Amino acid sequence: MLNTFFPIALQALREPREAASTLMSLGVPVVALWPAFGALVCLSVILSFLSGGLEQTAGQAALGPLVLAITSAVAGAASVFLVWKVGAAMGGKGRFEEALLLTVFLQGLIFAGQLVEFLLFLFVPPLSGLFSLAIILLTFWINLNFIAALHGFASLWKSFGVLLFASLGVALILIFLMSLLGVQFMAGGLA
Repeated sequence: MLNTFFPIALQALREPREAASTLMSLGVPVVALWPAFGALVCLSVILSFLSGGLEQTAGQAALGPLVLAITSAVAGAASVFLVWKVGAAMGGKGRFEEALLLTVFLQGLIFAGQLVEFLLFLFVPPLSGLFSLAIILLTFWINLNFIAALHGFASLWKSFGVLLFASLGVALILIFLMSLLGVQFMAGGLA
């Protein structure tokens, strides 16, 4: 599996749309994607706590690992569904299984980047912030191209529209979920 991941990961950095096409042509079964999705959620939560990114500050309620894992899983699954459905509403032809595959792969790339960022934070702290910004920008670019390849869009503007509406949908779902879990929001942040 890693023999396949690394070459496609390098391709995604240079030619993200072609990397998405390569991934979709592999025929990865959906039954393999859900466990990978769950594993990446768990690994990301563990890395978040190791890096101290969720330190409790005065006036804020820290999210526990279980709450973070649940919200991350729901956000990821909602994102897959909404990218698929919103893209279809905008004339896209992607399938849910392909949207899940591309999301899992992108999450794998993000996790690999977070590992590097964690190591930079430990050994060269000033570079970790710049690397974090680079991850965000690169992820955005790859995601736009993945959505374009998924739905067959010629324009990245359509991909941007899908990403925008899907992100708004995910935000609404998370607000609802957090209220169910008892996390309260105030104008100044978490209460």
